Amino acid sequence: MVKSTVITPSPWGRIGAGLLILAGSSSCATMVNQSYKYVTIHTTEQSKIICGQDTMNTIDNKAHLKVERKKEPLAFVATTDNTSKSINIKPRSSMMYWSNICFNFGIGMGKDSKNPKRYTYPDKIFINSANETDRYYWYGKANNKGELYFHLSPSNNIINMAPENEGILINTRLGFGVGIDYYHSGKQFIHLGVSMNAGSSIGTWGVSEDFFSNYVCLSNNHKIGQLSMGYGISCTNNTWEYNKEGWFIKKEHIRKNHKAFGLIFPANLQLTNNFNIGFVYIPTFYRPDMTEKFVHEDLISVNCALKIRMKK
Repeated sequence: MVKSTVITPSPWGRIGAGLLILAGSSSCATMVNQSYKYVTIHTTEQSKIICGQDTMNTIDNKAHLKVERKKEPLAFVATTDNTSKSINIKPRSSMMYWSNICFNFGIGMGKDSKNPKRYTYPDKIFINSANETDRYYWYGKANNKGELYFHLSPSNNIINMAPENEGILINTRLGFGVGIDYYHSGKQFIHLGVSMNAGSSIGTWGVSEDFFSNYVCLSNNHKIGQLSMGYGISCTNNTWEYNKEGWFIKKEHIRKNHKAFGLIFPANLQLTNNFNIGFVYIPTFYRPDMTEKFVHEDLISVNCALKIRMKK
């Protein structure tokens, strides 16, 4: 066990300092989103679309609009020879607005909240021209058996690990994951994923600690509307490195690594056809290579997920 009188800064102190910096410099929607948005309207019959001062006819039952991002609903009229529908679509907070959670712990939401660039509308809107109501559908929202998605997920993580004879170590780390989602029914999908989480903590007098927590997981997920929640198994590879180096300091390097098996509980909220925000909890209990085999460790993750459809 490492014996040292050197006191390293609290991880929560580092988080606080980082948040202050991020607060004044980051707001994803303001920096990335354009002031307008492209929307495609799908109809079941040849239609005329009237939006503000613009009027257009659908081609192959589709019309493309360039609309301004704003807090107010997107309003247009869709007419055929027999029907006329007045459609009002409430704006949603955009992917870039929610991505502040991953990239700056949500601090950028404050600045983005006052900017109309935070808002978005569905990429595709479906209207049943034969339906007598003014109802519309978020096109592509439903899932079908056999759909396959490739999953990319940056994340912020809190890692709680217990290297042998070192006690409990807690740290925060950025991570990145990839995976595959396969829908084995319209309301359930299997997720197979890999995530890598790593970073360094530099203390005083040449002391630093490196934390690595990488995992493989397999989970079954139930989808209810835009929310999905799941359960499954995980295998985590935890590594802790202690380094002490500097003038008039005796060099010291310690590296401890172990595998741990446990569970995984993911939850995701679908914001657009391809973008989700999520929360993952991974408790592990069994460490086969350690003297003390049954020890509770865990990883808590907040992530953003881009899901790219691979198979219909």
